[in-house]
Amino acid sequence: MRYYTNLLPPLWTTIAVTVATLATNWIWASWFIKAKGTGLAVLMVYSIFGWPLMLAAIYLALGFILRLCEGLPWLRMAIVLAVIGAGFAVFGVPGPWNLLLCAALALSVGLQAMRTAQDDADLEKL
Repeated sequence: MRYYTNLLPPLWTTIAVTVATLATNWIWASWFIKAKGTGLAVLMVYSIFGWPLMLAAIYLALGFILRLCEGLPWLRMAIVLAVIGAGFAVFGVPGPWNLLLCAALALSVGLQAMRTAQDDADLEKL
């Protein structure tokens, strides 16, 4: 049940969630810019369920790719920077609200990942 917490080490989990949040926000922002009238209302309702699902899908895809590069931190960082660079190239510089949401999620996920890692380390000592 807790397999998702063992996907990556705490630092890489935080990085992967931050990049996945940034990519998800870029995609949703591009959809919201194009929507008008009733389409905008439908998109807002759909985003309640669609945004977290897309975030989870992007995080899992990025997480498994980064897990395959275990032991090669330079390759992991190259993949992360490639995703961010592709986002800059396609969608441009993220807005302040996008960055604020990314920072909030990164902080909460980072703290939770550190706590989980510390709990696991404490249990191994027993």
